[in-house]
Amino acid sequence: MKIRILALAVAFTLVSSASYGFFWSTQKDLYTILGDIEAKGADPSTVSELERYIEDNPKGAQTDEALFRLAGIYASRKDYGKALRVYSEIAGNFPESRYRPDSLYETGALEYKTGHLDEARAALDAVQFAPMSSVTLKVKAATLLKEINSASYGLAPRLETPAIGVLLPLKGPYAQFGEDALLGTLMAADVFGEKKGGVDVVVKNVSSDPASVEEAVNDLADNRRVVGLVGPLLSSTAFEATRYAHNRRIPIITLSQKEGLTDGDYVFRNFLTPASQASAMAEYACKTLGRTKTAILYPQNNYGSELAKLFENDVKALGCEIVKTASYPKGTTDFTDHMKRLFGIQVKERMEGRRKIKEYTTTVDIDSLFIPDSSDSVGLIAPYLDFYNIKGVQLLGSNAWNSKKLIELAGKNVEGAVFVDGFFTGSRRPETGEFVARFNATFGRDPGLIEAQAYDAAYALIAAEMNGVSGFDRDAVKDALKNTKGLKGATGPLSFSDRGEAVKRLFILTVKNGKIEEAGVE
Repeated sequence: MKIRILALAVAFTLVSSASYGFFWSTQKDLYTILGDIEAKGADPSTVSELERYIEDNPKGAQTDEALFRLAGIYASRKDYGKALRVYSEIAGNFPESRYRPDSLYETGALEYKTGHLDEARAALDAVQFAPMSSVTLKVKAATLLKEINSASYGLAPRLETPAIGVLLPLKGPYAQFGEDALLGTLMAADVFGEKKGGVDVVVKNVSSDPASVEEAVNDLADNRRVVGLVGPLLSSTAFEATRYAHNRRIPIITLSQKEGLTDGDYVFRNFLTPASQASAMAEYACKTLGRTKTAILYPQNNYGSELAKLFENDVKALGCEIVKTASYPKGTTDFTDHMKRLFGIQVKERMEGRRKIKEYTTTVDIDSLFIPDSSDSVGLIAPYLDFYNIKGVQLLGSNAWNSKKLIELAGKNVEGAVFVDGFFTGSRRPETGEFVARFNATFGRDPGLIEAQAYDAAYALIAAEMNGVSGFDRDAVKDALKNTKGLKGATGPLSFSDRGEAVKRLFILTVKNGKIEEAGVE
């Protein structure tokens, strides 16, 4: 009897376990539920599954995402009370959630829509300080706050506020560069500052797909408040963006170094180009340093080849000489043969006791060496000068040298080296120092080249809009940009040439006592 009872108990346990396992196997995970909602729409059955998922997983790893999706569904149904309660649950119960900043923004938008202006302002203010709050979201929150304040204080409608459009990659592999450029743009528009009025910023994400660029430019051009555009950043989208902008007769200041962009009457460029680098470095080497016999050692890629050719032409135009050139394939780590050929190294051996000593002498008269490559490559090349006893040769470089890695890799071998860049955080130029201080106070870090160039582009566009332009006259803004002379931006005084190219003095940098400094500044 005991045996039979035990067998029945075991059988019941097995059936229960099987049933229990079957029960859990029918439970859908969050992404299956969301896939059903995407395919079938937010009908009562799929929404019930999402609600049940949240009930069964109150503290699950994906519950915050489930809550965020559910709140969005409630909001789309205009069930604002439920949506606000769910958004509030994310903000209160999941303080580290990546959905918290978006929940705060959506809370602010819904509170505004339902007439609760104080609550809306509080939620939107919180977006600025929420961890993981993206720059794009901060812009949206700041823009909506302006609208709320206008509504609550009876100010002029937003339709009377001019705007600038921004075309940047804010998703995908280049998103960080896009966000850097957006920060500079926002600084120029004083989005996070105390100034009143000014301009709004309308942001468009552009991918490498030409169709997305055309749509973004047309959307901005259709908005009569948008007086001009800043961007894009990527060369792959720059040509399409400038062509569409020119056809729509809206001024654009591109941030790309792609050749042939500024042919249109409405197209301008403010970015560090190979041509501007080569010209500045050749001028400084020949005229300021008096180096008249230069060699070029460059990598066999687009960056190195283009800079080498431009530099050679500029040096010759200044009446100086390019003595020799040499190139090397990507990934080269041994530069023995290249340096021997460039400098005509001769080897003389002598015995010192039992030791064989090699002495190296140069047979080619060279007083400077231009290397348009990264700090990594320079770190490998520079020690050869010391090894082969090459004295008195001035190292010259491009903006790719401007990195702490240059000192770490090359050390004393780059002491006194000179190179060029479009921005230098430690500059003593007053306008640059002011920009760095403001940027640091706003975003808690130092700006770089992209932030500074984007700031100057947006600042020039805003200044052109405010320079006696009435209404939203894009032709007047275009003409004002053409007449821009000595505008004090983050990178120094800025003007535009007849071809729409930025004209400004680049930063000449040098290595002094193991640190990168501005050349010629005491």
